[in-house]
Amino acid sequence: MNKVIGIFMGIGVSMLILGCQPDYPNCKKDEHCHDGEFCVNNLCQQCRGSEDCPQGQECTGGGCREIPSYCVSNADCAEGQVCRDSSCGPCLQNSDCGDSQVCAEGLCITAECQSDQECPAGLACVNYKCQIDETSTSQLGPGDCVLEPIYFEFDSSEVNDDMRTVLENNFVCLQKRGGKVTLEGHCDAAGTTEYNMALGERRAKVVYKLLERMGIDKGEMRVISKGEEESTGANVAKDRRVEFK
Repeated sequence: MNKVIGIFMGIGVSMLILGCQPDYPNCKKDEHCHDGEFCVNNLCQQCRGSEDCPQGQECTGGGCREIPSYCVSNADCAEGQVCRDSSCGPCLQNSDCGDSQVCAEGLCITAECQSDQECPAGLACVNYKCQIDETSTSQLGPGDCVLEPIYFEFDSSEVNDDMRTVLENNFVCLQKRGGKVTLEGHCDAAGTTEYNMALGERRAKVVYKLLERMGIDKGEMRVISKGEEESTGANVAKDRRVEFK
């Protein structure tokens, strides 16, 4: 009889113990949860804090979630972005990018140009790319002298003796006025559009080089070509020119 009573008592104690364990996912301690879970505020959840989560994840609402834009290196980021403080984002300076890249408008890019002289005629180097510079204007001082156009012979980019005198006067005027100047090459309508763009550029570059030899800082000059764009046909000799703007 005592043996039977002992058995029933053991069963009763076991049932009492089991009856005290909360129903999942409720809990009172970690042991009431599944493996790898934690009892937080009497509820089983995946993590207590981000330290319980794998690398690249954070503890949010009791679960491990991917961290937006998480990264270990630039290779983990979208093209042009950089990894800073384990998060992908825009570059701030050239040193954020690789050795062969530069930072332009928040993106690491391979520089297409470093100066206007490296761009085709009619384009300027803006944010390391050759493009139309809508904001570029002459910064010449007012002065009291006039910059005269340099005219060229048909299909020529050579500055003749008469025009060298005009160029020398322009040099003196540029020194007097100061500031930056745009050398704008023009052509008559003879020939193809592509040829005239190239000819206009050659004419502007010849004037650029002569002025540089005279003493004008090359950083103060910009070369562009208008080709035949502004030719009138009324006086083709006047169409073949370099203007100072």
